[in-house]
Amino acid sequence: MKRVKVITIAFAFMLVLVAASAQPVAAASRSDSLSSYISGRYDVERGGYSPPIDDVVRVDATYGAILALDELGSLDSRPPPINLTKALDVLIGRQWSSSDVDVELDHERYGGFSEYLLGPVTMGMTFKGTILLQMLKNQADYPGITNNDIDKSSLLDFINRTQTESGGFSNIPGNNPDIVSTYEALYIIDFLSTYDSSLSAWNILANESLTREWINDCRIDDGFKLSPTSDTIGVTPTAAGIMALDLLPSVVTVPGLQDSANWILARQIIDAYEDDFSGGFEEGFETGDPNFKSTYYALKLLDYASSLSSVNESLLIDFILNCQVEDGSWGYIPGASLGNLVYAGQACELLNLFGNAANILAASPDPWLTSGIVLDWRYIAIGGLLIVGLVLAIVSIRRD
Repeated sequence: MKRVKVITIAFAFMLVLVAASAQPVAAASRSDSLSSYISGRYDVERGGYSPPIDDVVRVDATYGAILALDELGSLDSRPPPINLTKALDVLIGRQWSSSDVDVELDHERYGGFSEYLLGPVTMGMTFKGTILLQMLKNQADYPGITNNDIDKSSLLDFINRTQTESGGFSNIPGNNPDIVSTYEALYIIDFLSTYDSSLSAWNILANESLTREWINDCRIDDGFKLSPTSDTIGVTPTAAGIMALDLLPSVVTVPGLQDSANWILARQIIDAYEDDFSGGFEEGFETGDPNFKSTYYALKLLDYASSLSSVNESLLIDFILNCQVEDGSWGYIPGASLGNLVYAGQACELLNLFGNAANILAASPDPWLTSGIVLDWRYIAIGGLLIVGLVLAIVSIRRD
């Protein structure tokens, strides 16, 4: 039976080697889920991204996906995960050019970015399109990215037509002004003034003092309202108001900045009615409605005010992660059934304020895929060999 013993010892030695070389299977992470969602919404042929409700490539979805890729560092890879020139073509194709201006409705859209081909044009969509343009143009070493561009003059014309007699800017030409649209308009003007100095973009501002006065008319104590006629202040308009004032060429120091930052800091909910909501920011005083949008604007303002150190970071990160939905995108609140790419990109942007978004997401298991036992074929093989070895050992002992 010596041969049986030799075989048994050899088997045992082999088992030790295999066990030592086998590594545990990593549980799927939130990063894996997000990556899968982003890649699943990409249209290779058209070069942009679509929402889960249809397969129509949209500016906001493409903005969100590119923002996520940029914040996660993969946009700088060579080759990048997508064709960047095609993404730029998607944006260019959704700007209403002079050839589109045939009827009065088209004139309202002229120069702005539509959500999809021949779709509605708003300040919010144009704002996202402008940031998308910035991110793509920052990849100047990518072949062909500098060859094509948007119609900058018509974009400036759209912004000019959203300007109202009161000094504020509206979401759509002819509508009443609001402070978020005013911030977005001033951001685009500021971008264009640097992007193409020949435009003299700030010259379209009819009366800077009037615009500043209109913004200040939205202020009540430490916060801002959506417009002077609105009833209450909120986190979103307060952040927009402060950042809008900062963009005005004549403003060197924004008055009341720290007071506004402190008011927003007080809107973080530390002990929410549901644990998953703890760490987020409510929109108004004791509204008890922590949500992703309010949290995004709160952190943008606090970052500008250099006040992030006063945030409860661990709860805040948990809240952001809890807003991820089952398909890998991000929702408006924790536990939401539907999400979108805009919130997904902004979630990566926020996580980078508190560390490295890629590492944070990779270190957080996907809560929808971690239940049950994850089996690796190597462990199955080891189990089989153990059984064979055990049988041989038993046979050897009995025969000895």
